[in-house]
Amino acid sequence: MDLDELADALYSAPPGEFVATRDDAVRAARERGDKEFATAAGKLRRPTRAAWLANLLARHRREQLDGLLALATNLADAQRTLDGAALRALSSQRRKLVAGMAREAGRLAREAHEPVTEPLLRELGDILEAALADPVVAEEVRSGRLTRTITYSGFGPDSDPEAAAQRAAEKAAAPPPAETDEPDGGDPSEAARREREREERRRDLADAEAMEATARERRDEAEAGHERAAQEHEQARERVATLTAELDAAQRHERTAAADSREAAAAARAAAREAGTAATRTARARARVEDE
Repeated sequence: MDLDELADALYSAPPGEFVATRDDAVRAARERGDKEFATAAGKLRRPTRAAWLANLLARHRREQLDGLLALATNLADAQRTLDGAALRALSSQRRKLVAGMAREAGRLAREAHEPVTEPLLRELGDILEAALADPVVAEEVRSGRLTRTITYSGFGPDSDPEAAAQRAAEKAAAPPPAETDEPDGGDPSEAARREREREERRRDLADAEAMEATARERRDEAEAGHERAAQEHEQARERVATLTAELDAAQRHERTAAADSREAAAAARAAAREAGTAATRTARARARVEDE
C-alpha cells in the first residue's frame, strides 16, 4: 500500500477508525525500515466528523457536489454586478442544494452505521457554504481528504450572497449624493479619521479571525481527544465483557469441579468401607482355616 492508497482508506473510513489504522500503518512501516513512509503517514490528520461527511460526498456523490460548487461562478458574477434578482434566485437555489447535500451525507453516514445529529449537519452546511465562497476550500472538499471544519465570514466578492443582494437593493433605492461646495480632496483631517477607522476595523477583523482559528483548532483537538477517549472506553467495555464472560465460565467450571470432587470423595469413602469390610471377612476366614 502506497501513501495515496493509505490516505484513501483512512479518509473514507469512519473517523473512529482513523487513528488506530494510521498508527498500525506507521508501526508496520517502521518495522520494515521504511522511515519515509512512516513519517509521511504519521502526518495524516484525523478529520473532524463534519469534514468526514464532506469526504463522503466527494467520494460517493461527486456529480451532485460538482453541481453545487458550480454555483460559485454564477454567485461571484452576480455579486460583482450587484444583480439583486440573480442573487436572490441563486441564493435560494444554493440553500436548497446545500440542505439536500447535507441530508444525503447524513444518509450515507447512517448506512455506514455512524450517528449524525442536526448540529453536525449544520457544520457540514458551513463547509459547503465556505467551498462556494473560496476556491481553495472547494478544492479541499473535492479532494475527499478534508480534515477541518470550515466556515466563511469574509467580506467582498465572496461574501454572503444575501448581504450582497441587500446591498444591491439599497444601492438601487438610494438617492444620488447631494452636491456640496467641498473641494474634491475633502477635509484632510476627516479623510485621515476615516482611514484610521478603516484600519481599526481591519485590525479588529484580523484579531477576530485569529481568535476564531485558535478556537476552532482547540475544538478540533478536543474532538480528537474525545474520539480517542470514546474509542478507549469502547475497548475497555469490550475487555470487561470478555473478562466477565471468562469469569462466568470459570465459575461454572469451578462449581462443576467441586461437585465432581464431592462425588469422588463420597465414592472413595464408600470404596474404603467396602475394602474394610472385605478385609475383615478375609481375616475371619483365615482364622477359621488356621483353627482346623
